Amino acid sequence: MLPIELWLQIFRWATLSPSTPGFCTIKYRPFEVVDFHGLDDATATKLALVLVCKRWRKCAIPLLYEDVLLPRERNPLNHMHRYDEEDDDDTSIPTYMVHRVHLPYSSTTVTSPKPIEPVQLLAQCLAVEVLVRTADPFGPVEYEFDTDCPPLPNLKRLDWWHNNEAARTGGINSLPHVLAQAPNLQYLSIGGELWPSYLNSPPVHLPQLTTLRLRRANAFLVLQLCRWDLSALSHVVFDHAPAAQFFEPLWAAFGAQMRTVELGVSLKFYVTDFLAFVFAGCPGIEELNYYVHFTHVPSVDSPQTALRTIGLHAQPNSFYDAHSPDSWAHLEHHLEAYTKERFPALQLVKLYGREWDAVLEDKAFERLTEPLRKRGCTIEVVSP
Repeated sequence: MLPIELWLQIFRWATLSPSTPGFCTIKYRPFEVVDFHGLDDATATKLALVLVCKRWRKCAIPLLYEDVLLPRERNPLNHMHRYDEEDDDDTSIPTYMVHRVHLPYSSTTVTSPKPIEPVQLLAQCLAVEVLVRTADPFGPVEYEFDTDCPPLPNLKRLDWWHNNEAARTGGINSLPHVLAQAPNLQYLSIGGELWPSYLNSPPVHLPQLTTLRLRRANAFLVLQLCRWDLSALSHVVFDHAPAAQFFEPLWAAFGAQMRTVELGVSLKFYVTDFLAFVFAGCPGIEELNYYVHFTHVPSVDSPQTALRTIGLHAQPNSFYDAHSPDSWAHLEHHLEAYTKERFPALQLVKLYGREWDAVLEDKAFERLTEPLRKRGCTIEVVSP
């Protein structure tokens, strides 16, 4: 008979999925891939484990309820409560096990002044650390009455997609109202296009927020962010950028305190020299991470004296083949840009992604990186 510690470890490995980082990642990690739809791909495995026997059920129940979807009907926590009563178990609703809650907007429609049941259940999940709000492409748009938002004192991460229709009701459907109930938030990912009527929303004060991830934003959303009090903000991730000029107010408000900037998988960064705006707006940047085949070669007007680390991901784009002459030329131009005169403090170049394996075997890569090595830079391959 295996000890319980080994069973727990086996169950944890058996239920890992692409969704798992979404409910355990609170601090910034380079090139973090998060499934924002909020559904755990390992749910079927977890359900199978709890049905094997009572011992396995006791071990696997915390895994099953660590990540919960709260639909409008047939709520899983209510089902668990009924199951415990029928099973003659003296435990209550396992809200203490819930660490991430996925709350789609279809669950928070407001058709009457009555409290919203999924929100009431959310209020009972005192241990929840991650909240995911996602858009429903074909969901209802019935938002007729004001609603509220419960206190979320332990919330550390919020993955938010803005819904203009829903935001009219305030409370759980309004980002400023939710943030007011989550004073300990450390990580905020946000997407959507804000209507100008929401620019006068209540002020936001998040003293512990360190990471801001912009999945999609229009100019009005950027202007609203610039009015917030984010004294600890030091990491910003751009998944998508409609135009680099949109973010000039962001640099004016927070550029001086930025220490890490990351660019995502978007050819917008290839067409426009977005890095030039980053260097101009963030004089104290210490770490820069981007997908090298999705990013324009940087141009620098003045030396970047604080930049110490460059992270390059080798995911290929769709318009030239990997290891083609164009691909090698693009990589060479990027590496050549980081001269000692422009980046005197650069010490480390980190390589992310399995795509580097074939590149590292080519002698051409050693030739391209030789100038960096001669100036004292370390080339480090990051294990996946």
